[in-house]
Amino acid sequence: MKVPCCSVCQTRYNDEERVPLLLQCGHGFCKECLSKMFSASPDTTLPCPRCRHVSLVGNSVQALRKNYAVLALIHSSSNSASGPAGFDCDSTDDDDDDDEEGDNDAADSLSRRRCSRASAVSSSGRCGPVIEVGAHPDLKLVRRIGEGRRAGVEMWAAVISGGGTGRCRHPVAVKKVVVTEETSVDWVLGQLENLRRASMWCRNICTFHGFTRMEGSLCLVMDRCYRSVQSEMQRNEGRLTLEQILRFCS
Repeated sequence: MKVPCCSVCQTRYNDEERVPLLLQCGHGFCKECLSKMFSASPDTTLPCPRCRHVSLVGNSVQALRKNYAVLALIHSSSNSASGPAGFDCDSTDDDDDDDEEGDNDAADSLSRRRCSRASAVSSSGRCGPVIEVGAHPDLKLVRRIGEGRRAGVEMWAAVISGGGTGRCRHPVAVKKVVVTEETSVDWVLGQLENLRRASMWCRNICTFHGFTRMEGSLCLVMDRCYRSVQSEMQRNEGRLTLEQILRFCS
């Protein structure tokens, strides 16, 4: 049985901050994500992350209707004997009537695989879709996979591990930024803010987990991305589907 999760943050819905809310176009997302997007809106409207239809919200996202169909499914799964940890996470919209071929929608399939994998990790290692960097103190850089355009910036394939018994291990990508006296703190903070904003829209592709310090460097921990807009266009003869455009280019 699939337990719905928000297609923006890839987190399961609940009755609190992740309660499913419906925009006027019919697409639903969690309250937390809609609140963040609404706080960045210059007026009282909110464009749908999926179809770009503009919804008139008012003063708060609290005015939006709850998706009671999804809430009923959540309550049903929580009352099951196996518990919610035994269910896969489904980021597809319940009310989505899109009839595109699944094989052509690489972003959707990648999203579902990531969410299902995160669910399995959660049931065994008690880790959710977003890794809590503070609870995973051991970061091991495995190999360098690239360099940044700015001096002292490198990309690494790495493994981050939790402490204590039953250690969990997660393969990740790390952007390593050397912090020197000449390093602009404002630039570093700007990079973190840009990454935070990008990850809010692109969690179907790459999740930003947080950062930690290592030997005079700042390490930004994120998911390893195995696909890109360029690779998807090459697979589709230079074209992207509307769904891929919304997911990749928002």
